[in-house]
Amino acid sequence: MTRGIMHKYALALLAIVAVVTVLGAAWPVLFNEGSATGKLLVRTYEVEAVGDVDFEAAMVAELYGETLEVTASKPESDPAAIAAQVSRLRQLDRGVAFMCLLLTAGLPFACRKWPKLSWLYLLPALWLLVNAQATAMNGSKAFAELAVPAHATRWGMLVALALLLLRNPQSDRIANWVLRIACALTFAVHGWESFQLNPPFQDLLYITAGHVGIGLSEWICHGLLRTIGVMDLILAVSVVAVHHRRLLYWMGCWGLITAASRPIAMGLDAWPEFAMRLPNSVAPLLVLFLGLQAIFSLSSSTTNTQPKPATL
Repeated sequence: MTRGIMHKYALALLAIVAVVTVLGAAWPVLFNEGSATGKLLVRTYEVEAVGDVDFEAAMVAELYGETLEVTASKPESDPAAIAAQVSRLRQLDRGVAFMCLLLTAGLPFACRKWPKLSWLYLLPALWLLVNAQATAMNGSKAFAELAVPAHATRWGMLVALALLLLRNPQSDRIANWVLRIACALTFAVHGWESFQLNPPFQDLLYITAGHVGIGLSEWICHGLLRTIGVMDLILAVSVVAVHHRRLLYWMGCWGLITAASRPIAMGLDAWPEFAMRLPNSVAPLLVLFLGLQAIFSLSSSTTNTQPKPATL
């Protein structure tokens, strides 16, 4: 298999996974309550509109015995105006999600003719990154503050795809390191959450074990989670420090298992959770694939530069 064909297969796999990932992220935005960024914007607007900011400041001043300057009274908020603005913010949230989905689905075809359009993949990557930051700011669940590195394979995969579509050895090497660092961040955060006995992880173990007729005791569940946490941390270090083929294969398999545990535990309606976590499986395999491609390229160049035997 030539280097060009290997590169083509890598791009095809990455483009498909990118569409599935962005679809999984956009689905709840388009058909449910919205993205983390949309929720943050709506909440911030509603707090300001009803004057909760002033109320909170007054409570803090009362608590610490401070004097609060009295500002001019705000006009009474109009519920209809607030509802209309909230509706506009949610429509904007859906519009951005739909645009990112269209970009991710259409760019593989456009980049065949205009490779430099691959930089547009940075827009859905930025959208996923901003949503991760909004999740951290919303703080609605345990370890939410670690959402940006925890989602690194999602937005990092799109950055790597933009680089790979440029089709030159230097951008391929950068894409490889982007994927390796993204894998390290995601697996390290998930390992830390698991070692700290993250409650949703415990629920996944209990429910999944129940589906196969296994009753887990609390100490077994905690022991499994801490073991998984140590394993994930070791994998996170290994993907950056070494390029071991078996470890990368296991990272890909383990990422697929953990992604599939969501619809197994919560039903098929949770397929967006699987789709968003699919990069946890594909990114390590692409690290392996790009490494093999570099080795293949090096061996080919060595063979081509060997001197030909002299002929009489």
